[in-house]
Amino acid sequence: MDIFKIIRDESCTIQLSAKSKDECILKLSELLAKEVPGIPADMINQALRDREKVGSTGFEEGVAIPHAKIAGLDDFYMSIAYSRKGVPFESIDGKKTHIFFTIIGPDEKPEEHLRILAQISRITRNPNARLEMKHARSVTALKEAFLSYVSAWDFRKRDVKKSKLLMIILYEKRFLDNILELFLERGIRGINVLESTGIKDRLSTIPLFADFFDFLSERSDVSKTIMTIVPENEVAEIIQGIEEIVGDLDKHTGAMVMALDLFMMKGSLEI
Repeated sequence: MDIFKIIRDESCTIQLSAKSKDECILKLSELLAKEVPGIPADMINQALRDREKVGSTGFEEGVAIPHAKIAGLDDFYMSIAYSRKGVPFESIDGKKTHIFFTIIGPDEKPEEHLRILAQISRITRNPNARLEMKHARSVTALKEAFLSYVSAWDFRKRDVKKSKLLMIILYEKRFLDNILELFLERGIRGINVLESTGIKDRLSTIPLFADFFDFLSERSDVSKTIMTIVPENEVAEIIQGIEEIVGDLDKHTGAMVMALDLFMMKGSLEI
């Protein structure tokens, strides 16, 4: 899915104003309806409201990503809206929401929908991206501020015969969501996350080594081990993406990535 093609200036605004969540969703629906043939604003509004009943799409840092699948659509449509005063949108942190990304798409294309959501979520975690969008003085500037952070990755069909087992051992849990979003954005859904521990946990049961705990660092010994199968030709780009999240892996402690050859693979991690 080319996210560049599903955003149009006519469905974006830097002057969103609403006093409530319901009013905000209605105005976002009216924005999208300008570009969606055959789908009226009230249908979009109802679909977005139904999705909000599952759980609020208002997240932290003043960002919301209301979205819905609508039967009858043959493509995805997206709008970006900025509210200077902010809207009470039942966000996770309880603060007002200022930047809204609204997406609707076909109900039979959940994988593409997931990629779009993951990409937006990843970008909006970047404080520089949020700042640039907040400072936009025109619809074009708002859209371009967002699109400048969109990755132009190629989602061509993968050759599963040339794949690697990618393993990531991560001690800093704050990076976990960003790494998972990186995989989802690239269309990789078969991901397994395991709770794991290092040597410090095992040594704690051996009195002989008790006085060496400080030497082994103060970091928690609990880690996450992420495993997934990735195309061989994408390994370098994925590792680059991971380093953009955690920092230079050659200098960063507490994270390690391994790409292993597969002698045999049968079945799938996807559920």
